[in-house]
Amino acid sequence: MKLGLGLGINQRAENLESMSGFSIDSLSGLVAWYPFNTGHTVDGDALVAWADASGNSRTLTNTGQTNKRPTYESGRINWGDVNQSFMDIQNAPVPNTAASTFFFVVELTVGSSSSFSSLLCKSSDANNFKFNWGTISGQTNQLWQIVNGGFSGAQGTMLMSTLSGTGKLVNNQKTIIQFTYGGGSTAGDSTMNLSTDADGGSLTSCVNLTTETNSADAVYVWDTVGVDGNNYIKGYCDEIVIFNRKLSVSECADVRADLKARNNMS
Repeated sequence: MKLGLGLGINQRAENLESMSGFSIDSLSGLVAWYPFNTGHTVDGDALVAWADASGNSRTLTNTGQTNKRPTYESGRINWGDVNQSFMDIQNAPVPNTAASTFFFVVELTVGSSSSFSSLLCKSSDANNFKFNWGTISGQTNQLWQIVNGGFSGAQGTMLMSTLSGTGKLVNNQKTIIQFTYGGGSTAGDSTMNLSTDADGGSLTSCVNLTTETNSADAVYVWDTVGVDGNNYIKGYCDEIVIFNRKLSVSECADVRADLKARNNMS
């Protein structure tokens, strides 16, 4: 058992500041943060633990099914190398709010067949509460979807999709997925915004913009990264950031710039 390359498990995020001096943990509402090439504990090439740099002790671990741990590759985490690999979020659920912001740095294979990656899920209700990204077979421009089950407001399952020819994940190219939600009618902001930022490309300001009133005031309660019973991350997921509020446009831009710098993206 050994620590992976990068900073140790107990190293706080203050040492991860970008050249601009901005650090993700300077923003309020940060509930979990798993930075690139930092805080990994590995056994051979298997990821045993991934420390939470938010200071909330939400370490990612998998002690129940050790044969389903993702693969550590010199600071990168290959979830697709092991079928149905996953890690549990300690001290979950996160973000345990409706209003929220998520960032994922991924590199996935994009094909024409039906294929979904389960980025976040609630293990006890995997069939109805999950955060997936993928494609539907037969769609020329790819039908990207994010399913957020578990809400019992205007829709039991919220589905976001687009047939737009732009803003999709690029095949086997590092990409930032950004998702924000205002919380619903009670919070006074029912807007959902999904956007992507590919390595070497410019931000797609909005792949999809929709609304969900969430009249039941349901909250996101994720406790697992990876498999939801059928789907798992079909490739790399190198960094994850979760906030319990909707970040502003400028705050999101700061986070993306920081993610790009740390993940060697242009």
